[in-house]
Amino acid sequence: MENIKTMLDKIEHSKKVKILYACETGSRAWGFPSPDSDYDVRFIYMHERDWYLSLSEKKDTIEYMDGDLDITGWDLRKCLLLLKKSNAPLIERFQSPIEYYSKPEFKDEFNTLIEQYYSPTAVFFHHYSLALKFWEDIKHAEEFKLKSWFYLVRSLLSCNWIVKDKSVLPMDIEGLMQYVSEDIRTELSKLIALKQTVGEKYLHRKDGGLHKWIVTLFDLMESSKHDLGVNKSDMKLLDEFFLKKMYETDN
Repeated sequence: MENIKTMLDKIEHSKKVKILYACETGSRAWGFPSPDSDYDVRFIYMHERDWYLSLSEKKDTIEYMDGDLDITGWDLRKCLLLLKKSNAPLIERFQSPIEYYSKPEFKDEFNTLIEQYYSPTAVFFHHYSLALKFWEDIKHAEEFKLKSWFYLVRSLLSCNWIVKDKSVLPMDIEGLMQYVSEDIRTELSKLIALKQTVGEKYLHRKDGGLHKWIVTLFDLMESSKHDLGVNKSDMKLLDEFFLKKMYETDN
């Protein structure tokens, strides 16, 4: 973790930006890492005010890769525009159980905005499309990468959460298990423990019981994917927040 913080400091100084928030995403934050899992670090940053006063289009992302470190940053303006669309990857970063840095009050302020702009429908279909993608790769296979299987299950559990509960969903798989039976939770926990001992390329044989559970979940999602709720908030709060943060960079 200290190495990650050191790299974030270097990025902040070399790119002349102010990092507002940084966290872990991917399997480590989702709760089912393998021993050889990468570190997927994501951060939000901001330039000085004058950077935003140019008519030219400028790059609004920062990428850095080094070994098992995959670090990506998004500019605050980009994040706020994505939040207007209830972008699921952005929203889940603020639910991460592994936080590397947060400027005082920023995370709480951003979570307040998330509550204002959260669209269950947008987040549902983000995860539903991912679930369908991974299902196509797995459904006819007798063995498959456990990593891909957990990506499928996490997306399905996210959809299931939204069907049962319209609130902002947890990022980690343990939290998402709230609306499944005790038997399924036990089986999932066994596979999580297994994944912590095997590499990313490990192939797992199909479990008939869990396969049927996934099929049942897909049937439920297909019949429940309508009228989940759409957020129609305008840009006002996002504009106000951006202007506030932009002028704070002068202090």
